[in-house]
Amino acid sequence: MGGPTASGKTAAAIALAQSLNTEIVNVDSRQVYEELNIAVAKPSQEELFAVKHHGIGHVPIQYHYNAGTHAEIFRGITQELLQEKGAALLCGGTGLYIEAILYGMDDLPEVDPDLRSEILDQYVANGIEPLLSMLLQLDPQAGNFVRLDNPQRVMRALELCIQLRKPLAEIYGQEKVAHFPDVNIVFVGIQHPRELLYDRINKRVDTMVTMGLIDEARILHPQKELKALQTVGYTELFAFFEGQTSEQEAIEKIKQHTRNYAKRQITYFNNRFSTEWIQPADWVDFIRKFAKSS
Repeated sequence: MGGPTASGKTAAAIALAQSLNTEIVNVDSRQVYEELNIAVAKPSQEELFAVKHHGIGHVPIQYHYNAGTHAEIFRGITQELLQEKGAALLCGGTGLYIEAILYGMDDLPEVDPDLRSEILDQYVANGIEPLLSMLLQLDPQAGNFVRLDNPQRVMRALELCIQLRKPLAEIYGQEKVAHFPDVNIVFVGIQHPRELLYDRINKRVDTMVTMGLIDEARILHPQKELKALQTVGYTELFAFFEGQTSEQEAIEKIKQHTRNYAKRQITYFNNRFSTEWIQPADWVDFIRKFAKSS
């Protein structure tokens, strides 16, 4: 179960897991970290008690962790749930983590060191904008596959496009091994009208602030260079702490960047999975029919 942030995945997944008498495997790339809570909308203690979750808060932020590592750990747990419970529920908004568990990672080549060095030198000299323009010239649809506001992702995508002379859709669209060939895999998500989803995002950010988001970010600020903290909800507040923006401007940027992220998530789940989008009002009926057919 995937889809955009703030769509109500956690509550919907808990209801579905309870109906199937199974457990949830997290596929959110930031909820894996022990120290990250409010900004990443980690499930509450009540939600974790309602249904057992795997892969929540098990990694210190200092660790280098990625989709491949997550798959190595939780593919086996997914298989155990299928054998013992008859069903397993992957829930989260990081499509790459879902793909890694189900199909493994793309077998991509090592990039030519000279090419990587040249791109890095250009970034240091001129910033990310010229490299971003070059990437979009090579692949106008690059934004469907990588975060264009993340310099590391842009540089990595540019390296691959130049070296392989292919768009990202072909590079990331290689045929993969199905690790669950005999399992009926269904991709579902909760769908809201765009304006309603954006309103939910705005309100959730306000709730996060009320819950103590600013204090959480302030505690983490000394470690801001860690990869785990290059995350919406933290980076904007780090800029506020350093006097680059006001508190209110930082909050508005969190809302804007979260809306942008949600749009990319929807695009990813539409492009990479045959996602069945369910309206919130239809979710209870979907669970009833799905449980009966399983």
